[in-house]
Amino acid sequence: MVQDMVDVPLAAMVVLPVHTSPSEALKILDANGESVGVVVDKKGCLLGKVRRDLLLSESDHENLRPFLEPVENIVRTFENATVLVSSFRDGRRKKVYVVDEDGNLVGAVSSRNNGLNTLVKASSLLPIPDIFDAMHDAIIVIDETGTIVYANHAYSRIIGVQVGKILGKRMQTVEPTSPCLGVLNGDPPILNRCIRIQSLGIEVIASITPIYQGQKKVGVISVFRSIDETLRLSIELQRLKNAASNLQRKSKRERKLPPAFAHFVGKNKRFLDTLALAAKVAPTGATVMIRGENGVGKEILAKAIHNSSPRSSRPLVKVNCAAIPEQLLESELFGYEEGAFTGAKKGGRIGKFESAHKGTLFLDEVGDMSLAMQAKLLRAIQEKEIEKIGSNRVVQVDVRIISATNKDLEAMVAQKRFREDLYYRLNVMPIMIPPLRERKDDIPLLAEHFMKQYCSELGRKEIVISSEVMEIFIAYRWPGNIRELQNAVEHGVILCTDGVMTPEHLPWYLQKVSSRVQVSQPSGVTALRKLVAQVEKEAIVEALRMCNNNKSAAIKALGISRRTFYEKMKKYRIR
Repeated sequence: MVQDMVDVPLAAMVVLPVHTSPSEALKILDANGESVGVVVDKKGCLLGKVRRDLLLSESDHENLRPFLEPVENIVRTFENATVLVSSFRDGRRKKVYVVDEDGNLVGAVSSRNNGLNTLVKASSLLPIPDIFDAMHDAIIVIDETGTIVYANHAYSRIIGVQVGKILGKRMQTVEPTSPCLGVLNGDPPILNRCIRIQSLGIEVIASITPIYQGQKKVGVISVFRSIDETLRLSIELQRLKNAASNLQRKSKRERKLPPAFAHFVGKNKRFLDTLALAAKVAPTGATVMIRGENGVGKEILAKAIHNSSPRSSRPLVKVNCAAIPEQLLESELFGYEEGAFTGAKKGGRIGKFESAHKGTLFLDEVGDMSLAMQAKLLRAIQEKEIEKIGSNRVVQVDVRIISATNKDLEAMVAQKRFREDLYYRLNVMPIMIPPLRERKDDIPLLAEHFMKQYCSELGRKEIVISSEVMEIFIAYRWPGNIRELQNAVEHGVILCTDGVMTPEHLPWYLQKVSSRVQVSQPSGVTALRKLVAQVEKEAIVEALRMCNNNKSAAIKALGISRRTFYEKMKKYRIR
């Protein structure tokens, strides 16, 4: 923070209370050999500056208010110290005044400050966001020579040394045994490891990562926190975990699913909400429309609804409206009498409606049905009766209808390709199953489930799905949804003979995803960006927690602009 760079204390500055008379102000300026003084009110709030030459021309005023000129070179204590780089960029300013959040003058930063040049170097190594100075974790950056070019306010708080006094110093002098120097000289990066700061005799939890520009190592960044702080956070985290577990158990009790839904795999909230809705609808007998892309499990959900209904002891009859030719669909649904048409079976045949009597009729891909067939289906649903082809006899049927489609029925209704009255008959209780790409958190669970299933079918021991394969699974968009994931896992299980499923065991199109994932593996700057993103997210979440989710208070605590705050909230999906 800027406050750690102050090298001109208030006592060393010519500060004039606004009620000072011009003649008194002249004496004070002359005594200090200054031509300009800064003016404050009774509370110490910076009001402006006065020039000696103006005071000489006018001396009959009682105070300095008429002589005030604005002060442009002002920064606030909580701002990131890197703002000083731009403040001194023109080379003409001798000092920049520092005020607190209430506008009270606290001191100044002079152009002779030893840390300014190192801040310029820090800005070239990595983009240091304003949020760094609001972090609870200490951050320190050294360049390729071991020179300290950046440290945040938390570093000053934990170490007990003002940042302005260490910038520009060599780490070899400040802390010769620092692991930062080891990482700079080729040691592997450190991730969340306990290390000891010998000069202070304290232990911290640190992550230390090299910084690269191209192939060249240009520095090292260290992020750490004190052991005491880590223990406190660990205790708080455990408390939150316990609370979350209690809420989860309560939630499971509140929406315990019937046994017919037990085979569904997933923890995604949208998916669980879908199952809860289906379970609630199942015993009512209401007409259900299941929507979703191919492969999301519409037929499986239809079976679960039927098996949880009072009709579970009666048949569930499926009709794939897209797979049966239009000229045969009518006879498939309603049946026919002997001799109704050429090739008709002797003795006739009952249709799916009669087969599903007292049970459930599942009309899959109902959006592919012709308009003529839609009219006949509508009559059967409305009147609860059918006529076989070639017969004048009406047959009463008691059937629950569950339909499914991946089509945009609303658009089809608007285009007159689907009957509006049938749409409302079928869409009494719509249930939408989210695609797999929108429930990424379920992919590892589903992959493990299918792996165990196919290992059991093939009589093999369970295998391990490698992290590389899981990264591919999560990165891929799965246009074929769960069915496609199931096929990919089966492919991998069949080819895997050494106990670990790796990318070469996957179908060829997923191996292309493998190469893209490998190219994007973090190293150097990418690793640093991930570390920075993690730290930024933690800072915002912690600020919101400390401020009871009051965003305005959190913005003030972090010392960043409202626009930056909401951009970060959106970027890290913080709610």
